[in-house]
Amino acid sequence: MTKPSLLFWKLFLAFWLATTLTFLVGVCVLELSRFRPNDPHVQTMLAAEEKLLQQFGVEAAGQLLAVWERPPDEAIGVYDSTGKLLVGSPVEQAAYEQAVISKEGLALSIRSTHAPGNDPGMPWHQTPLIIGTLMSALFSGYMAYYLAWPLAYLRRAMSDAAEGRFETRVKPAMGKRRDEIVDLAEDCDRMANQLKVLVEAQQHLLHDISHELRSPLTRMQAAIGLLRQDAARVEMLERVEREAERMDTLIEALLTLARLQGRPESIERECVDIIELLAMIVEDAQFEAGIKGCRVHLQACPPFIACASGELLYRCFENVIRNAVRYTRPGTAVLVSAQVSPDANRLNVRITDHGPGVDNDRLQSIFHPFERGVGDASVGFGLGLAIAARAVQMHGGNIVARNEPGGGLTVEVNLHSARSLHDITLA
Repeated sequence: MTKPSLLFWKLFLAFWLATTLTFLVGVCVLELSRFRPNDPHVQTMLAAEEKLLQQFGVEAAGQLLAVWERPPDEAIGVYDSTGKLLVGSPVEQAAYEQAVISKEGLALSIRSTHAPGNDPGMPWHQTPLIIGTLMSALFSGYMAYYLAWPLAYLRRAMSDAAEGRFETRVKPAMGKRRDEIVDLAEDCDRMANQLKVLVEAQQHLLHDISHELRSPLTRMQAAIGLLRQDAARVEMLERVEREAERMDTLIEALLTLARLQGRPESIERECVDIIELLAMIVEDAQFEAGIKGCRVHLQACPPFIACASGELLYRCFENVIRNAVRYTRPGTAVLVSAQVSPDANRLNVRITDHGPGVDNDRLQSIFHPFERGVGDASVGFGLGLAIAARAVQMHGGNIVARNEPGGGLTVEVNLHSARSLHDITLA
């Protein structure tokens, strides 16, 4: 069961406060109603007694009280200056007392167990219900506004994103508010920014793909034109074949990159020993390194088993190691070292060459598609490191590059020993 959120507590406290205040106001009104006369004619009787005493005397006032059918809890009595009851019923605790001079000239007082009050036009017992209704409407209106206006901003931002306007931001409009709606606004802003980055990357990628495909196609067309002019020029057929192979390699790399940009759970995984995989790649790279007059050295560690795609990791490390062999100086060695973390949950692989390195401002961009250094236009397509970076990310790891102080470039790959597909997905 999830922990109650901040928005939950806000709503709970608001509705609880509205209900509590309604209850308390109702109780107060009911308590106040106890001080009102139960008989609406009490005020009339007191006024009539006062008039009778002033105009006709004590006897007339007594006759009126004698015929009055009073409720059991109400009493009206006329007392003289010594506190003696002259007419009416005895009043032990007077809630109302009025001094009056009778027709006989006596100083009397009219006492009543209830104080007179004005009879409201609306039944008194309905007041708590009306107050509760008004307070509930007030709190409901506040909560409706509190929830509706940020959702309106979110809806507008989503609409802008759907129309391709990714610059819209929602969180600044929330002010100092702090709850799950603000978190949702922040996620919405982050989504819009990510969509903007992805769209720009896609446009850049399509531009680079069209440029990369245009070059071999142009050369193939030129070779075919020359071949038509002179059918004996067999070297033109070889040129067409090389360009066709180059296009096939490019398309295969693009398909691999597109597949890596799909869902991570769509990749088939199995238990793979990364150290054994590195040993196979280093052994294959020795042949290419020997032709160049350099070598590849592996500093291995104990086996490291990970639930991963062996094919993708093979291509990842192969691209990085072959790239290092390509740029290291003749007569030097490419060092591939693998170290396991103390908790045996992570593997750190470093591939170090003795080449010219790269500019510091390109240490991150070399992992972007079609990113090549100056003078490298004829070497590869700039997709190897991009494929390696995406493959590592899909396995919950990371890849970074840095220049060595003495010259050369080090590419560092960190992987974890995920035991299941669920662990990889969460990484």
